[in-house]
Amino acid sequence: MPMKRLFPLLLVFLLVSFSEFSAAQDYTLPGSLPGGVSYNNIGLSGQIMVDLNVTLVNTAPYPKYVLVNPRYDFRVLRGNGSEYLYNYRTTTGEIQSVVSRGVLSKSVNYLVGFWLAPYETVVVNFRITQNSSYLVPLLDFNSPCGDIGRLTELTYENGTLVSAVLSNNGGLDKLICGTVYPELINRPIFMSVRSMFPILDKNIKVLKYEGYVDFRITNVPNFNSRDKLFHVFFAVAQPIVFLEGKTYDYRPNYTMTYDEYLQKFFFEYSGIGMSGQKNPNITKPENNLFKLTDRLLSGVTVGSSVEIKRKPYRGPDFRVWVVFMGDQIDITYRVSWNNNSGR
Repeated sequence: MPMKRLFPLLLVFLLVSFSEFSAAQDYTLPGSLPGGVSYNNIGLSGQIMVDLNVTLVNTAPYPKYVLVNPRYDFRVLRGNGSEYLYNYRTTTGEIQSVVSRGVLSKSVNYLVGFWLAPYETVVVNFRITQNSSYLVPLLDFNSPCGDIGRLTELTYENGTLVSAVLSNNGGLDKLICGTVYPELINRPIFMSVRSMFPILDKNIKVLKYEGYVDFRITNVPNFNSRDKLFHVFFAVAQPIVFLEGKTYDYRPNYTMTYDEYLQKFFFEYSGIGMSGQKNPNITKPENNLFKLTDRLLSGVTVGSSVEIKRKPYRGPDFRVWVVFMGDQIDITYRVSWNNNSGR
């Protein structure tokens, strides 16, 4: 891909953080922070926040008690809003829940949920907030040079880098060994209406849902330093793909679709080209999780002189961002789904 076409696609984020600095801080790449937040071998941690309003109706002539997944904060938007649950993450990384008296006083069989009166329609807000964000296990960056030239330990004092450990066990045969291209660092989660609301009761119908998703990616060692020395270059996929829902209002705007990333950008930017390449083994969603092969993440191997035609990707398409950043980025988008006839 020509450079003049590439740079408009890149999202450049050189954000400045005003976090508090500790007297001394050591980072091992990959590593983890207190509270269970882990980061990969280029210092990236990921967390998802979700805010959805869901409209339900009870079509039965008798009341129904609806069970909820307590991993989400929820609030029933009726009356005085006294039916709610919220979560928070402790310093050890555990998720603790606070349940309102309004929920407890109406609970059944010690199960968390809410009542729907006969023929009642109600809106329930489901959220995963920053206080109890869903931590995304980001993939390591696979350098074409392996671990040669990789920084593995960073030591800061008062936010200033004072020492770094470098993996330099290279041989004599390679003076340079490759270039960096933006690899995907995450696997999208695929969600359908049926997987989100696996309600067996035919009288409880989901009429619609709408809300937004916030995917926050942080360059942990750089975010907590004064120097701002380190930048990262990677590709990130839309974290949650709502198969029936409409997604829109992407901020920042996505760089390309996954199909474009896979069929064209990946091969052109890597400088390898498509001729003679083995076909990456891309599979369709299985158990709501999209599988990406190591071959895609680490680059394809140069094969023989026989040209192999690549089959197009036939799974659900989704958005991809190519990112060059310093500290942190929030990727947000809205989603909506409507089925007036219920399920």
